[in-house]
Formats: sequence, structure tokens, C-alpha cells
Amino acid sequence: MQLSVRWGLLSVALILFLAGYLVVRFDAPDLASVVSVIFLIGLALPSYIALVRWLGAVRGIGLLVLLSLLPLLVEAYAVATGVPYGRFTYSPHLGDPLFDLVPWTVAFAYLPMLLGAVTVASAAVGTAWYRLIPAGTLLLLLIDLVIDPAAVHAGLWVWAEEGAYYGVPVSNFAGWVLTGAAYIGLISLIAARKLAAARSVPGMVASSLLLILAFWIGYLAQNGLLIPAFLGAGLFAATCLVVFRDDSPRE
Repeated sequence: MQLSVRWGLLSVALILFLAGYLVVRFDAPDLASVVSVIFLIGLALPSYIALVRWLGAVRGIGLLVLLSLLPLLVEAYAVATGVPYGRFTYSPHLGDPLFDLVPWTVAFAYLPMLLGAVTVASAAVGTAWYRLIPAGTLLLLLIDLVIDPAAVHAGLWVWAEEGAYYGVPVSNFAGWVLTGAAYIGLISLIAARKLAAARSVPGMVASSLLLILAFWIGYLAQNGLLIPAFLGAGLFAATCLVVFRDDSPRE
């Protein structure tokens, strides 16, 4: 991938940051619905395309379908029972609910962050499953420490019982660790051959995470949520290094 494409990606990230900081408000229902649906789908596409190019059409699309539908089912179960994240409900701004529980757009919300975490983790610790799973799970947890406070502040979902971390309960983070480890294990299994032959996942697979972080960092900064904003900035820098690192020659 040409370096100019990555600089273009960085330019889009800057625009998204400025949009999150200066423009986007979630107190207007019509605007919130449009922004949520367009952003969730549009921001997922760069990583999806990069993954399919890396794994091939059959395996890549199969992995995308599996890891879109499975989290959707887990989220539906969580809304219905409170397991494994705790009890919460989604805002109607995210789109029409499936099973009267989970907006259909959730299928596009989680996977880009999962792919980004796996990509950044692989650059740090390699592709062996026994290192990739714990490292990727830790990165997912850090990403949630950024995203969840922003989404709660924006009213995209509401917890039945508020927690100490910007209203987010500890049960949510425990659920992210549990499910994240399972999903990364599936990626390690399905992409085992490609992972065994590579030093790391191609950096562009983390491109959607880069864009998602940029937008929410702007929103967090705008609303004075400084701890997740600074954490998000650190994750953005790490993701940016991984995305650009992919241009270097590989053995």
C-alpha cells in the first residue's frame, strides 16, 4: 500500500477529530441517528477491505460474517440477561433493533475495534496465539476505557446501574475481557496459516480503529472527559505507528 494512502487516512482522521470536537452533538435525535449509522458502517469498511485483501475473499468474508453475527448475538443475550457485561439498554439512535434488543448497526461497531486490537497487538508481541490473545485482550480493554465513556455520555447506551468510571460498571470491562479473549482465539484459529507465516497482521487492518479513535478523542475532549481522551490519544499514536510501519519491507 502506498504511503500516500496512509497519509490520506491520517487526513481523514484529523477531519473526524475536528468533527468530534467542533461539530457533532448527540442532543439532536435526527442528527444522532444519521451520524451513528453512517459512521458505524463507513468507518468499518477500511479494515474490512484490508482484512479481505490479506486473508482472501472466502476466509476474509467468512471471518467478517462470523465476527459480526456472533457479537450481535452476545450483545442481545447481554441486554436480555445482563451477562456478561451487566444490564444496559441501547439508544434508538443506533438503528432499528433486532430481536427487540440490539440495533442492527452493532454488527459493524465492535469488529473494527477487535481487528485493530489484534493488529496492534501482533505488531507488539508477534502472531503466536499464546501471546496474541492476552495482548489483544488487554488492548481491547484499553479501547473500551476510551469508547464506553464517550458512548455513555452521548446517550448511545444506558447502564441500569452506574459505575465509578464515567458511569460504566466494572462488569462491562470484565465482559470485554472474557468475550475479547474468545473472539481473538477464533481469529487465531481461522487465520492460523496466515498468522504463522507473518510477523504481524498488516497494519491497514487497524485503519478503522485509527478513525474511530480520532472521532471519539475529539468528542471526549469537547466534553471534558480528559482521562479517556488522553488514553485514546496514546492508543491513537500506537495505532498510527502500526499503520505506517506496514510500509517497511518484510523478510
